[in-house]
Amino acid sequence: MPVPVIMPQLGESVVEGTISKWHKKEGEKVVRDDPLVEITTDKVNIEVPSPASGILSKVLVQEGETVPVGAKLGVILLEGEKAETEEPAKTEGETVKSKILEEPAVAAELAMKERSEATRYSPAVRRLAREYGVDPDKLQGTGVGGRVTKDDIMAYVERQAEEITEEEFDLNPEFWVKVVQKSVKAEGKTENGEEIIHLSAIRRAIAKQMLKSKREAPHVTTWDEADMSRWVDFLKKHSGEIEKKYNVHMTYMPFIIKAVVYSLKEFPVLNSSLEGDDLKIKKYYNIGVAVARDSGLIVPVVHSADKKSVMEIARELDELKKKAVSDKLTLQDVHEGTFTITNAGGFGALASTPIINFPEVAILGIHKITERPVVVDGEITKRWMMNLCLSFDHRVVDGAPAVQFLHRVKEYLEEPERWLLDLL
Repeated sequence: MPVPVIMPQLGESVVEGTISKWHKKEGEKVVRDDPLVEITTDKVNIEVPSPASGILSKVLVQEGETVPVGAKLGVILLEGEKAETEEPAKTEGETVKSKILEEPAVAAELAMKERSEATRYSPAVRRLAREYGVDPDKLQGTGVGGRVTKDDIMAYVERQAEEITEEEFDLNPEFWVKVVQKSVKAEGKTENGEEIIHLSAIRRAIAKQMLKSKREAPHVTTWDEADMSRWVDFLKKHSGEIEKKYNVHMTYMPFIIKAVVYSLKEFPVLNSSLEGDDLKIKKYYNIGVAVARDSGLIVPVVHSADKKSVMEIARELDELKKKAVSDKLTLQDVHEGTFTITNAGGFGALASTPIINFPEVAILGIHKITERPVVVDGEITKRWMMNLCLSFDHRVVDGAPAVQFLHRVKEYLEEPERWLLDLL
């Protein structure tokens, strides 16, 4: 019997995905386990293999469309099967979509009928519309038959985020529609020579995640600074030896991760997430490290960092970075992070106010290590200093524990012999 292609479970807290590319067209042969369709989420790109060998009979979800986990994406006919006699059973919504794909004339009628029904928007669209105060009746949908999709809602919200203040989100829908109509532009060149580029699926996912974090988690950022002179001297003396002996290019990051883990154990509220009215304190330490790519920022995760040596973390970081740059990360590589570190210092930044990797409750920004004058024991001397910036969710974390946590990270970096207590 025909084999459905199903949107797979994409990991914790991931409920939907966007079809970024079909590797096969309708009518083409497919081979079991060969890449069939690429899916983009707010965390990662993945390739879904073909569940069977045969012919891709139907593509039910087109490129650019977003559908929930469990949705039927297509249908594969096995050898000897015929489409007209082997059509699989469909849900009510899928029946409508299939008819739209097959019969354009009927599609318009069905779409018009849908719009006259109270349930013409999917639950996800209605939820987003309520969440952001958007009237979907006022939007021009880009889905099949002109239906408003989740992407339409989020694109609308994202376009306005750069231009409209928080207070203006509470204005009436008619106001928003007018603003949108003024801001929507076609891709290409404008009369003034400006270039309009539509956001990629990954960039839209990043924008959506950033907007969600800033809207739901009230951010506060606190600063501190760490004397990194001992680490600078250590790596100057031993980085070559480490690379030769262990074939690993050692950086400061593995040591910083260790310092963060030790500090999280002392301030567990920083290693938590807020779920409804419940605070979920994590007893495991999965540290995400932001990696910049041409296609957009991504946060691979070093799982169980508390149980790994500095050398093991260094190797894993090196591997994750290579996979991130080559777009080879798996869901497991970006799954279940509990705390994130972002390094703007590699690009020369001395300070920043990083956005929390929601639903985590804090993120640590580290920055360029610079040699500058400081006062030590009443004397002016030179030290290699690094600024530390911690953004935290003020719904969950008060200022005092946030400041204390950051200061403890500083102490662990400046006095690494503190770690020896755990190694004895």
